[in-house]
Amino acid sequence: MNFSAINTASDKQTNHGAIQTYVVLGGGTAGWISAAILIRSLVNTKVNIHVVESPHTPTVGVGEATIPSIMDMLQYLNIPAQDFINKTNATFKLAIKFTDWYAKGAHYWHPFGYIGNEIDGKPFYQHWLKYQQQGGALSFTDFSPAIALAKQNKFFIPDPKQPTNLSSSSYALHFDAALVAKYLQHYCETRGVKIHKAHVKDVKRDNTGNIGQLIFNDNKTLSGDFFIDCSGQQGLLIGKTLRVGYENWQQYLPVDSAAVVQTENSGALPPYTESIAHAHGWRWRIPLQNRTGNGYVYCSDFCDDNAAMRLLESNVFGEKLTDTRCLKFTTGMRDKCWEKNCLAVGLSSGFLEPLESTSIYLIMRAMLNFVQSIPTKDPSPFTVSEYNRLMRHEYHCIRDFIVLHYCATTRKDTPYWQMWQSLSIPDSLQTKIALFKEYGRLYQDKSDLFSQDSWYAVLEGMGVRPNAYDPVVDASVAEKIHSALPSAAEALIDSAGKALGHEEYLERIR
Repeated sequence: MNFSAINTASDKQTNHGAIQTYVVLGGGTAGWISAAILIRSLVNTKVNIHVVESPHTPTVGVGEATIPSIMDMLQYLNIPAQDFINKTNATFKLAIKFTDWYAKGAHYWHPFGYIGNEIDGKPFYQHWLKYQQQGGALSFTDFSPAIALAKQNKFFIPDPKQPTNLSSSSYALHFDAALVAKYLQHYCETRGVKIHKAHVKDVKRDNTGNIGQLIFNDNKTLSGDFFIDCSGQQGLLIGKTLRVGYENWQQYLPVDSAAVVQTENSGALPPYTESIAHAHGWRWRIPLQNRTGNGYVYCSDFCDDNAAMRLLESNVFGEKLTDTRCLKFTTGMRDKCWEKNCLAVGLSSGFLEPLESTSIYLIMRAMLNFVQSIPTKDPSPFTVSEYNRLMRHEYHCIRDFIVLHYCATTRKDTPYWQMWQSLSIPDSLQTKIALFKEYGRLYQDKSDLFSQDSWYAVLEGMGVRPNAYDPVVDASVAEKIHSALPSAAEALIDSAGKALGHEEYLERIR
């Protein structure tokens, strides 16, 4: 995620039409990330930023998994990673392990970082595919440094000055979302962000239809030039006030509920997220330093809440630390994320199930796109339209990638999985799969969050295999390449074995 593209503002850039007051409605992860990025990008200006956080809204607090862009955000905010990790009970994440998705008893990995290296300018996947079709026994992700580490519960941060065969690995974090909100609140407070602990009972619009004021329960008011709606699924500003519609995607992704519980840690802390498919959906396990976050994402058409909670509780390890409870959601996104003087961020803009840990990425992306085109009090309709196009494309790409995990399954053991044998998939994903099935070529989209190696890993993991490898790799000397592959994979295992254990790495940080 290219936070370096953000140009921080200064007093010299202000003018009579500049926005003087921003109001962020909602705290939590979305609200405090939004405020933090905003105050960082507007450093040295006289802008006022307010965050309104309701004292009546509880945090979910089940633990959160991220993708490597979280480290880019910390660097942009000048937050020391070591301090952040210690104060949010964070652990490291190298990959996601998917169990029982393609078939019961089968598993595959989606790693961070690169898998293999290009050979003669062609994707490593194509050379591996030729190797595999000629009898090679090694799997595609056997050539991932991140997976070599994850399988041994090891961890390693690449040093650009001392490259090794593990250097192309990458990593993200698991952390306590409530502690992250607390950490970023302190970050914002020390930089002048004003905080209001209040419940909004009404919203007043001006004669142009823009939002003008928030009215609190005690009848106090807060005016602003621009409002960022982080009020969650209710979308108090973007939905209830401005009446922006919501596009429901449950025809593609029908899960609509999640049971969640926190438990004590039991056993080693794995440096990866686990996603295990079950009868009516899938279960996550997110290890933190002090506890484990657990959840079961399911479709209520096939499973009621009580059955879901029983299934989750029967599959967790360690004593329960919280009561098990259920959350409801609607997969989809707003027709527009930016309308008039209001930007929807987080759940108010849309929801995609946390299968690929993209929720915090979408918060960061929403704010990154926004601060790259900070508007005046009267924003250009072309700026607004382009922002909405970019965010829609982000959501569509992630939606397609998540559907891929389901639509290629061979499971037929329950009505839920039988449904997936005939469920429609987006036209855009059908095109991507059809192209891949010919010669393993991927749809070229530089703005897709997921890299080519991510698509290769999940396609291969879900049993989607092209009819043939790309014939251009025949120009390379196959015998030399294929003979080198086993030793390369073995070298990764050996190097990973010499790295620090995940928990030992965390202990050194502490």
